[in-house]
Amino acid sequence: MSPTQHDAVPGFTFIAPTIWEHIPPSLPHSEKPASSHCCPQLILLFSWTGAQGRHVEKYATRYQDLFPSSTILVISTSIKDLCFRSPYEKQQRLQPAIEQIRSYGPVGRVLIHCFSEGGSNKAVEFAEAYQKVVGKRLQCDALCLDSTPGHPRYKRLCAAMKKSLPPNRILRASGMVIGAIVLGGFWVAYGVFKGRNNNVISKTRARLLDEGYWDLSAPRCYIYSKEDELIKWEDVQEHARETAEKGVPVAEVCYDKSAHCKHMAEDSLKYWDIIIKTWRQGLGEEPDEKGTSKPEDMGCSAMVYEWVDNSSERTLAM
Repeated sequence: MSPTQHDAVPGFTFIAPTIWEHIPPSLPHSEKPASSHCCPQLILLFSWTGAQGRHVEKYATRYQDLFPSSTILVISTSIKDLCFRSPYEKQQRLQPAIEQIRSYGPVGRVLIHCFSEGGSNKAVEFAEAYQKVVGKRLQCDALCLDSTPGHPRYKRLCAAMKKSLPPNRILRASGMVIGAIVLGGFWVAYGVFKGRNNNVISKTRARLLDEGYWDLSAPRCYIYSKEDELIKWEDVQEHARETAEKGVPVAEVCYDKSAHCKHMAEDSLKYWDIIIKTWRQGLGEEPDEKGTSKPEDMGCSAMVYEWVDNSSERTLAM
């Protein structure tokens, strides 16, 4: 299946549906960054539901600047993936990514970054599929969780659906009615028949702490906002606390005004600072006294992070 312009991640190579790859250019040994040994060998980006490739590119580009010697795999998701495909179907669709990683040979350090419920669900499915195929846990030296995980909340699910509807008033109104009914049906079905904790969001939340698939000694950072209309910030904070109670090194950044999965737009320096610190902790480094990190500390050039938000097109950010 060929990629669409909506899905394509600029500058990345299409591997399979929902899977995109960036291979860093080969450099002579004398031209490699002084601290390239501190870069992840592999960065896995699991994007939010319905994310357009050009929006994901903004994060991928920052990672290329920070870690120029790292291979990057972007794995996207859709509402069909999140809500309607079974775990078996999801994991089958992830096989090309697993085979691509195996083709790299022995994998060294890995940084994983998940966005929203769609990204975190795809990550746990990937971790399980990888373990089944390879016979060992997916390597993860640092895990970054942006706007996830939450709890299933009906009104917030409706708000997420609303963001994916077309701007036409008639289509938007009818879509909201139909969508609310469908979501209501799911809500009743899980509440009455399947069990309230047997839904994809609650299961993802639990699976993120399954030591059968994750190294719980690897540090994690949680990035969330009090103004997020789709994921309640207390839900993310609660999971961060549960994770810390299991002995996992945890860092948190709570924004005051940023929208769902748009925290980098409010304060990009704070956003990347927590990611760099989490990665450095995964390398076994201790934070400095002020608790700050700089790109140049990683052997990368200093840069000013800028954000241009052209996200006028619709996306279901879950």
